[in-house]
Amino acid sequence: MTYTELIKTPTPSPSRKTGRNRVSQAVAWVASRGIFVFTGALLVFSAVFVHGFASSVNIIDVFHRASAIGIVAIGMTFVVISANYIDLSVVAQIATSGVILMALSPEFGILGAMGIALFFALLYGVVNGVSVGFLKANAVVVTLGTTGIGVGILSLVSGGTIFYGPVGGPIDAFGDARVGPFPLSAFVLVAVAIVAGIVLSRTKFGFMIRSYGSNKQATRLAGVNSGGVVVGAFVLTALAAMIAGFVLAAYSNTAVSTMSDGYDFRALAAVIIGGNSLFGGRGSILRTLVGVIFISVLSNILVLSGFSFAWQQLVTGAVIVFAVALDALARKAEKR
Repeated sequence: MTYTELIKTPTPSPSRKTGRNRVSQAVAWVASRGIFVFTGALLVFSAVFVHGFASSVNIIDVFHRASAIGIVAIGMTFVVISANYIDLSVVAQIATSGVILMALSPEFGILGAMGIALFFALLYGVVNGVSVGFLKANAVVVTLGTTGIGVGILSLVSGGTIFYGPVGGPIDAFGDARVGPFPLSAFVLVAVAIVAGIVLSRTKFGFMIRSYGSNKQATRLAGVNSGGVVVGAFVLTALAAMIAGFVLAAYSNTAVSTMSDGYDFRALAAVIIGGNSLFGGRGSILRTLVGVIFISVLSNILVLSGFSFAWQQLVTGAVIVFAVALDALARKAEKR
């Protein structure tokens, strides 16, 4: 036997190749379609086995709580697909818009307060987008910094005051309004989802976001203003956070600088669990909505079952780790 024959790498048997292919196909299938199956199964399980879940009062409460998170998650989807990972400053953006709406409406009117909130939302989006897209700063560090600045300024200006809207006023009426059994906030979520879906899947800007997330270098070489794409993604995220702040303030008819604590984590959880890739380039608004439903129903089950908030965080965190690991495995399998 020659030396070449001794060191020659054995060729995997056909059965071994088939086994690997089947595993890769299974991982890819779960990564792309599993969330729809899991969410459907969770809804059926909840309706049958969880006492109080299917009641009209609980369903309305789930929709109310899911609306604000869902709107934020839809906005964050643009940043995630553009491969800039996350925007932690949504916490400050939500609180800023909610406090501005409740605090300034008596003096400037609702439309005037919304206009002021819009200015600050655009400011957040542009600062984050320019820092990440043009200055090439780390998105996590930048948005963590703008979160601290935004919440700090808001706390100093408001003094930690809780702002209340007039009982029976237009903001309070919006928070209580229903169309049939569904709260009006759920229809705002659907409207935002439809607009965002069209932008992401039917416009040149949406195509550029996907392209940049898939291959940054190729997108730049194609002459695309990659910095402008990143700015646009962060601006859309900020606008969604602003709308979520309005919805959240109307739901309770109050606003305070700490009203949005934890919304960054829950929105990101919905985006990732829905199957949008943290590596960028892959995802959809529909996936984000399914992720919102899954997270909202799972949290509701834990509450109805008597588990503490700590358990909710633990379970949600575990599901996120599973979803990220699954996405990484699916990408690895695609490269084989």
